Amino acid sequence: MRCELFYAIHQVLLLRQGPIHEFTLLMSADRTCFELDQILLHLSRNHTIKKLTLTLYHSDPYGLPLSVFSLHHLTDLCLEYCAINHKPIFNGFGSLTSLTLNQVRISRETLLHLLSNCPSLKSLYMVIDEEEFVGDEYPFMEPSNMELFKCLPMIEHLTTSGYLIMSLVQASIPEELPASLIHLKCCTIEDMCFVDAYGLPFLADLIKCSPNLEKIKLEINADCCIETKGDKLEEHSVNLEEYSYVWLEHLNELEIRNICNYKSELEFVKFILARSPNLKKVILVTWMDDKNEEFEMLKILLRVPRASPVEISVESKF
Repeated sequence: MRCELFYAIHQVLLLRQGPIHEFTLLMSADRTCFELDQILLHLSRNHTIKKLTLTLYHSDPYGLPLSVFSLHHLTDLCLEYCAINHKPIFNGFGSLTSLTLNQVRISRETLLHLLSNCPSLKSLYMVIDEEEFVGDEYPFMEPSNMELFKCLPMIEHLTTSGYLIMSLVQASIPEELPASLIHLKCCTIEDMCFVDAYGLPFLADLIKCSPNLEKIKLEINADCCIETKGDKLEEHSVNLEEYSYVWLEHLNELEIRNICNYKSELEFVKFILARSPNLKKVILVTWMDDKNEEFEMLKILLRVPRASPVEISVESKF
């Protein structure tokens, strides 16, 4: 059946006389799927593909062939549930403006190499779990936040996850001059955790580097809220007073989902309220089933200094 499917796809491509600018394939494909190698090779040699989407669900992921990295006309690339098993040696995707990497098996070195060779990238969705990283190119030192930021000079929309932050950029270097993310407008972090050693330091560094940020959306990892108890909550808190010089002049929206009323979470909200003169919307969706606790959180936030007359909306998931 798989052979018949790929034969049909190949015949359509061969019969096509005009250019093909967009190719999308959603299927289960493992590392033995050599027929897909031939299709991608054909596309790279005969068409100026601008948009490529490969969603290839399988526990033994399909490895991208080198021919994909010769698609120099790409503007949009979406890779899901596949693998990059080699360091791509290529001149880069000079025209790429949108990149999605969702559960892609890749090494840290290859990921940073790929990002650093996409100089026009404006939109990046990058959600990769810890187990998807392969190799150990950094046995003594993890790459820093700034190393990642330097790869994204033109980024406007960034979506990543707490798992990736923990796995990729564990080191922060406060003494280093910040890489400038002057084009970043919208930042989303899925599975965010305020009480580990990585999430809040990464977010603080990102805000420091992003003077034109307009929207922050955080989806807190519910397991992080449930599993973290007692004094452990403050073990890894970052001192936001060190960022007192930050002024978010363009921020107009803050959304935090699954907020658990931890001190580090509230300190971050206070920080944003005090440094965002044009803030128009604050949405907090709580994980608490205790209405009294929810009310106490709201009372605390209503008393803190605010740089704008923003209204705070608190919603409950229960």
